[in-house]
Amino acid sequence: MSLPAGEPATPEAVREWIEQQTRKADRFRHVAEASDQHRAHHGCTVYPSSDGSLLGVLAAASRARRVLEVGCGLGYSALWLAYGAGAGGSVETIERDRDHAELARRHFAAEGMGECIKVHIGRAAAILPTLRDAYDLIYFDGEPAESLADLEHFARVLRPGGLLISANLFLGQYDPTIPGLEQTAEYRVRILNSEQWLTAYCADGDKALSIRR
Repeated sequence: MSLPAGEPATPEAVREWIEQQTRKADRFRHVAEASDQHRAHHGCTVYPSSDGSLLGVLAAASRARRVLEVGCGLGYSALWLAYGAGAGGSVETIERDRDHAELARRHFAAEGMGECIKVHIGRAAAILPTLRDAYDLIYFDGEPAESLADLEHFARVLRPGGLLISANLFLGQYDPTIPGLEQTAEYRVRILNSEQWLTAYCADGDKALSIRR
């Protein structure tokens, strides 16, 4: 029996099919592209998530109503998290760069989500200690140097059974000079071995999914 027309026949072809099809179906693709353009022009570190739709699915599947994000950028991932949370859901996102936060707010307003996404401006190290509410889902895409301190707060504000999504835990493969790689290395091991977390890593290492026990 021959393969159907257009059927990917190699692992590389499967990855290419997934990338092409998900890009076409990405409702917030224009925000990701704006982020890439902004980074190219300003030389900053705004990198939108490579799989925003996965964040939306995880938010929907976990029935998250209160979501916290560390590392907003220009708002791409926050939009997907809010979309997945659906009506009645809310997202709080932390962004240290005031200009990026303002651009993100504009994107939220343009998508009709300005009321359900709140931006905290400042470093996570300063904002997280002020948060008290129990969150259903936390998406960590923040500073490697602050990762261990942030993790302590995640354990405090994430409800039992809540989902922690951790991104960019292997940045050393791209730039071994990034500050805080030692903390990220400890973070990786801690969420995997601690009795407080039940963790699974995506095969490509891009994200880890952890349930707070």
